[in-house]
Amino acid sequence: MTIHQRLLMPNYSLLNPEAIQIPEDKPKVEISVPEAKGLRLVKSRQSTTLLFRYRYEGKREAKVLGKYPDLSVEEAVHLALQYQAQLSKGINPFLEMQKKAALPTFHEFFEKYYLPHAKQNKKSWKDDRSRFINHLQSTLGAIKIDQVTSAMLADALIQVNESGCKNATVNRTRALMSSILKMAFERELIEQNPMMRVKKYVEKNQIERYLSDDELKRLMLVLANAKEYGIENQIIIGIVEMLLLTGARKSEVLLLRWADLDQSNHIWKLNENKSGKPRIIQLNTEAQRIIRRMSRKYEYVFANPKTGLPYNDIRKTFQKILDAADIQNFRIHDLRHNFASMAVNNGCDIYVVQHLLGHASPTTTQRYAHLRQDTLRNASELLANRINNARPDSTI
Repeated sequence: MTIHQRLLMPNYSLLNPEAIQIPEDKPKVEISVPEAKGLRLVKSRQSTTLLFRYRYEGKREAKVLGKYPDLSVEEAVHLALQYQAQLSKGINPFLEMQKKAALPTFHEFFEKYYLPHAKQNKKSWKDDRSRFINHLQSTLGAIKIDQVTSAMLADALIQVNESGCKNATVNRTRALMSSILKMAFERELIEQNPMMRVKKYVEKNQIERYLSDDELKRLMLVLANAKEYGIENQIIIGIVEMLLLTGARKSEVLLLRWADLDQSNHIWKLNENKSGKPRIIQLNTEAQRIIRRMSRKYEYVFANPKTGLPYNDIRKTFQKILDAADIQNFRIHDLRHNFASMAVNNGCDIYVVQHLLGHASPTTTQRYAHLRQDTLRNASELLANRINNARPDSTI
């Protein structure tokens, strides 16, 4: 059968492929479907196939769309029209389908691309991994990266929230989602980042806790006479004092090594802080005194003498100290808040406090720096006095 004969086949064959007869001298027959350019119906003695023939970049190509009756002629026409529309724009629809089939799932992308990058650039990459496993893997992990929608992301965050997590944790999970999808967008695996339409949760910011003058006096009394209060561990006493005096993070003090200290210049060199950047802490006289009390037998300044390694947890002893000092609702990290508050209230510039704490941005420092009412009142009175001093004499 010639091409001309195929094109002239009556239209009834589209509705009834079973009625198409195969010539005795041919193993099969191929018939054009006039409703869609390039669509062919190929019938052999064993099966009927719907085939799409097309040209791309000057080359003739063919793609099997499916077997009849699993794929109807009407469905094949619909597909063929879609493919022709893409071809008219210079797009090979079948290459696009191959690319999509090769796209990773959300979990595969996280493991193959995001996590290796995070390990190299984020000190907190373990938090990202834990957050993904706990909150995202079961809900989004199996979905192709380009199939993740804003609705899916919003639903995943609802599940995180309903599991009992606070809004701050939900937002940290949202930030991880956004970072993953931003990377996928930059790698041109998705056309847009669906996180743009997923709103943050409103966080109820906790009031930063700091010590009152009376609480500080009671705390210092306990630290100076710990054994009288039944607290025997002088190393943990030293850790608490160090936190109070330097504003350093708990992990930074626990992991302090003798090799990190330049004692002649009273400097503590932190090779890597929370943000992954090196910084230097100037050690005041009291901090130096605490360090000199510690044994140099171990690599770590505040080593657990039973292991020679840093303490894993000091919360139990810290709570004993708070109980002895009658201090309520105070966390270890609040010692850092207290350091910032005292620095600001004693006249330190916010820029100076920023560098004392090792913050990358003064915005973060501002969150810790609580100004007491008497400090604000004194500042207001000072300004008022300066204005009043500029007034002309009231006498006429």
